[in-house]
This record gives sequence, C-alpha cells and structure tokens, in this order.
Amino acid sequence: MFYRAAYRFPTTLYRARRSPSARYLHRVTADFQNHDSKGNLVTEKVPVIAGDPGETYLMVYPEVGSAFRAAAKKEHISAPVADVIPTCKLMFFHESQHFGFVSPSYPRLYAPTHIPRQTESSISPATLFLDGKMHEFVLDGTADAQFAYHASASAQNLKHVLEELKDV
Repeated sequence: MFYRAAYRFPTTLYRARRSPSARYLHRVTADFQNHDSKGNLVTEKVPVIAGDPGETYLMVYPEVGSAFRAAAKKEHISAPVADVIPTCKLMFFHESQHFGFVSPSYPRLYAPTHIPRQTESSISPATLFLDGKMHEFVLDGTADAQFAYHASASAQNLKHVLEELKDV
C-alpha cells in the first residue's frame, strides 16, 4: 500500500541521455593529399560522407583508407591494431581540420565539415576503421567511435552468416 508509484525519469530526460540511434549522412567532397608514384604531392577531391554538425566521423571509399594503411605499414608509423577489427591509429589536427599521422607526414584527409574538439588540445587521437564498403575515420572516445566499433564488430560477427546467405 505504501508503494503505489515508482519514481521514473521523464521520457524526454531519458532520451537526452541515450546515444543517438540514427545517423544522418551527408555526401560532400574532401581534399585528400598523398604522394603519387613519382613522389609528387597530389591533392585530389574525394567523395566522403559526413555527419551532422558536431559529429566526429567521416566515411570514405576503401581506396582512401587503403592509402592510410599502406603508409602506416611503409613508415611504421601506426601499424594496424592486432584485433579482429582492422583499424589504423591516426591523429586529428583541429587547426587544419585533417586526419593524418604525425605532422608533416602524408597521406592527409581534410574534413569538409568542422569536427569539434573533445579536449583543449589541438590534436585528438583518432581511429580509421578499415572494413566494410566504406572506411570510417572517427575521433577516439566519442559516441561516433563507439558506433563505428560496434558496427565493425557486428559485421565481423555476422560475416559467416552473410556468406551462407549468398548461396540461398
């Protein structure tokens, strides 16, 4: 008789604390800088998918991600993490708004939208997820990084099931 009602958070407060369940994708172009086969620095416009303002990710076609992976292996800058999920550790330079390795190295991918700082530092650790139809650049320690990790883990866990479904 004493416990007729239980305290419950208002629905709006509960929703404000949850991670977003949807991502809004915007197709834009970004500058990608890399050395060509002759060693010349080349800037190329590449299609990317960016999130809403304030989000901390960019998605690119595998050719761009593969260039970062190749540079990491070649220069021994950031070897892909030995994990089930293929990744490459990067940095995001807030002043110039680009993903890359220790400056002044290449390749670099310049963000076409503002990616906010997570701390007062002008450089943030980032990860490049190297799987799927699109490779994803994210700032570490963000909701976008968690989303990318879980999406990649799900893809790895379901890989064998998807292979079986191809034959159906």
